[in-house]
Amino acid sequence: MNDRTLPFSLLFLFLFNSLAVGQNSVAPPAPATAAAPAPWAAADAFRKSGKLDEAAQLYKALLAADPKRVHARVGLMQVLLRQQRVEEAYGLGKAGLAMSSYTTELLAEMGDVEFRRGEMMEAEGYYLHALRVNEREMRAYLGLAQLYDAYSMHRMAYDRLKDAHALAPRDPDVQRAWFGMLPRRERLQSIEEYLSSPHPDDEDYTRNLRRYADFLRATVDKPVHACRLVSSVKVTQTPLIILRPDPRHVEGFGLPVKLNQHSVRLKLDTGANGILISRNAAESAGLERIINLGYSGVGSGGSQGGYTAVAKHVRIGELEFEDCVVYASDKPSIIDGVDGLIGADVVGSYLIDIDGPALKLKLSPLPKRPEEETAPTALDTGDEDAGEKDTAEKATKKAELRLPKDRYVAPEMKDWSTVFRFGAHLLIPTTVNDSQNMLFLIDTGASHNMISTVAASKVTKVSRDEAVKGGGLSGPVDFYSADKVKLHFSHFTQQYYNVLSFDLSNISRLTGTEVSGLLGLDMLGMMEVKIDYRDGLVDFSYDPKRVPGFAH
Repeated sequence: MNDRTLPFSLLFLFLFNSLAVGQNSVAPPAPATAAAPAPWAAADAFRKSGKLDEAAQLYKALLAADPKRVHARVGLMQVLLRQQRVEEAYGLGKAGLAMSSYTTELLAEMGDVEFRRGEMMEAEGYYLHALRVNEREMRAYLGLAQLYDAYSMHRMAYDRLKDAHALAPRDPDVQRAWFGMLPRRERLQSIEEYLSSPHPDDEDYTRNLRRYADFLRATVDKPVHACRLVSSVKVTQTPLIILRPDPRHVEGFGLPVKLNQHSVRLKLDTGANGILISRNAAESAGLERIINLGYSGVGSGGSQGGYTAVAKHVRIGELEFEDCVVYASDKPSIIDGVDGLIGADVVGSYLIDIDGPALKLKLSPLPKRPEEETAPTALDTGDEDAGEKDTAEKATKKAELRLPKDRYVAPEMKDWSTVFRFGAHLLIPTTVNDSQNMLFLIDTGASHNMISTVAASKVTKVSRDEAVKGGGLSGPVDFYSADKVKLHFSHFTQQYYNVLSFDLSNISRLTGTEVSGLLGLDMLGMMEVKIDYRDGLVDFSYDPKRVPGFAH
C-alpha cells in the first residue's frame, strides 16, 4: 500500500515551511495580584505549558459564566485545534461571531481554524479582516505568512513573518517559525532556549525538535553538505521501473540511483521528502554516518529508528551531485523490492516530468525568472545554509540573492494548475461527488487513489474493508471502502467505486491543514505529470493511446 516517508527532514517541512496554529498572541490584562491570578491567566498558563485538558476546563467555566468573553473563547479554540478537534473549534468561533464579537483576536483565530480545515480563501479573508480592524494583530500576520508560503508566494510570506516577529518575538508560534530564518549556530541556541522553557507542543513535536537540535549540535562546526551539481549535463532522462508485489498489481515506480557508485533502486514518491534507504543499502554504499535520528510515516507504530548520513556522490540519470545528506533506517529492509525511496522534491530545483506511459523521468531546467541569468541546480536532500562557508561580506551578498521569491508563472505555464505546497507535499483542490473543494495529495507513492474516512463519510457510504491489508513506514493501517467517488481536479473528472479509505488525521496534523485524500499511481501512472516545485505548479496530460500496459 502507500509508503509515506516523513524522515527527519519533516522538521524542514513542518517546522520551517509551515507555521503551527493555535497559540495566543495578544497579552491579556495583568492579574490583580501575583498570589491569586485571574482564572483566564491560569487557563493561559496551562495552555502555554501544554496542559490542554486543564486549560479547557477553565476556559469552559469562564465561557459558561459569560459567553461574550472573547479571550476565553479564543483560548478554548486554540486548545481544541491542538487536540485536533477542528470542527468543535470552528463551531465555537462561528458562535462567537454570531454574537457580533468581531474582535481582532477572534477574527485571527477563525483564520487559523479555516486554514486547518483547508479553507484557504476563507482563512485569508479572516486574517485580512483582522488587520483592517487592528494593523498590529500579530496572529493575522503569522497566519498570512503560513498561507502565502503554501501559495508559493514566499517573499510575501517572509515579509508577513517579519511583521509578526517584530510584534511578538517571544510568542511560541513566532519563535518556532523564526528558527528557519536564523543561521545554524543562532538557530541551535534559539531552539535550546525554547526547549528549556515551558512550551505548548505535544510529545511528537518536542521529540522531533530535540532530534533536530542534536543534529545541529553535531554539525554546526562542520562544513555544510550542499549537494552540488558536478556534471556538465543540464537535461537528463532515466527509465522508471514498474514495481509489482505480484503479477496483477503495481506498487509504484522504481528509480535507479547511484550512491557512491553503488547502484540502488528507490521508489519514486511525490508524497515523500528526501532520500530514505535501508540499513543494508547504506552500508553497501559506504555512507558516512552523521547522527542517529528517527523518522515517521503512515501507520500506528510511531517513530522508527534511523540516522542521517552523507553520500559523497549521488547520480540520477546523467546528473551527478556531490556531498549530499540522506536518511537511513535501522531496519535492514524497509520496502519490499526496493532499497528505499526518494521524494520527487529531491530534484525540485528542476522541472520534473514523470511520464508514466513512457516509463521515463525527465529533468530539465526550470524557466528562468526575468531577473535570473541561470536557473539554480542542486539536490534538496536536507542540509542548508551553504553560504556559511563564505566570508561575512560574501555571505551577506548571497543572503540578499537568496531572499525568498514569489511564484513566477512562465508564459508556457499559464495553463498549469496551482497547488498548495507544504514542503514536499503538493495539495491540489479536488471536488468529491460535487462537494466543495477538498485538498488531495499528489502521491505517486500511493498505489491507489484513496480518501480520508472523514471526507468519505461526508459524501458517500463508508464500510470496513477487512480484505485489504497493508501499512506504511510506521506500521499497520486499518482500511475502509468508500462506495462511490467522483473525483474532479485540474481539468480531469473520473468516477470510481469502492475507493480505499483510511484515517489521514496524522498527516493532516503534521501538514497543518486538512488532507482529504491521495491521488495515487493507478491514475497518475496513466498520465504525464509535470511538476514545478519552485512555483507550486503542476500539469497533467492524458492520452488514451499512451495508457501503459499495467493499466489494462
